[in-house]
Amino acid sequence: MKSFSLARGALAALTLCSAFAQAAQVNQWTVDVNTIFIASSILPGSGITNPNPTTLNWGTPTSANSGMDILNSPSSETVFTNGAAVANVSVRHRNNPITGTTLTHVDIQSTVTLTALDPAGPTLPSAQIVFGIDFAETPNDPGIGNNCANGAANGVGKNINGCADIFAVSSDALNFLFNYDGQDYFISFFEQTSGLNPLSSAACLAATGSSNPCLGFETIEGQSTTVNFATLITTERIDINVPEPGSMSLVAGALLTLGFIGRRRRNRQG
Repeated sequence: MKSFSLARGALAALTLCSAFAQAAQVNQWTVDVNTIFIASSILPGSGITNPNPTTLNWGTPTSANSGMDILNSPSSETVFTNGAAVANVSVRHRNNPITGTTLTHVDIQSTVTLTALDPAGPTLPSAQIVFGIDFAETPNDPGIGNNCANGAANGVGKNINGCADIFAVSSDALNFLFNYDGQDYFISFFEQTSGLNPLSSAACLAATGSSNPCLGFETIEGQSTTVNFATLITTERIDINVPEPGSMSLVAGALLTLGFIGRRRRNRQG
């Protein structure tokens, strides 16, 4: 009998129970990821258009709508156990001058399916992981006020074309535990291209209503910004106190800032 479950939170469990004895470690996996916006989660409930599962549009444009797009979904990639992180889907924000209704929140759902590739084995039942995004639209005019909602000066840096729009992303996407034929593994999902970083207290407050630490990204007015996500499979929990495999080093600083310090998994007792 095989069972498979995934719960929300900083650590979730994916379980494949098998009648077989413990098998050799799986060194290579096929990871299929299909990512969509959850229509029922979109806030406000009117004024945001969702023409397909991977596109959102909002606002009355001066030239074009603002919006978000999920790119490269569905994705099917080969991931090596304890190897480098492998890119899958991306999220793009189209930041255009608009008036009227703007997005404040949406949930993104990724359906993940794992198949043992080396040595070959059965496919685990699919599971869903949900990531929340809170969003703050900001004034477009670079001459408005001295500081923007992110606490930085208007007209410079990310605020060069007017105050940057702000995204805060839920960060409970590391160290999902699953067991395959008696062997524990951890799968983690994170942003790969240094776009996702700790936000200032002011930016967190603007996006989420709370000044508590949060991860996110800021987008320049009049430009499109793309953040790329990746998958990592390990036999130990990701521990930011030791060197990370592949490109995980980029996320370590962000997690350290937020206090998400993982513990190394204790050796299994025989």
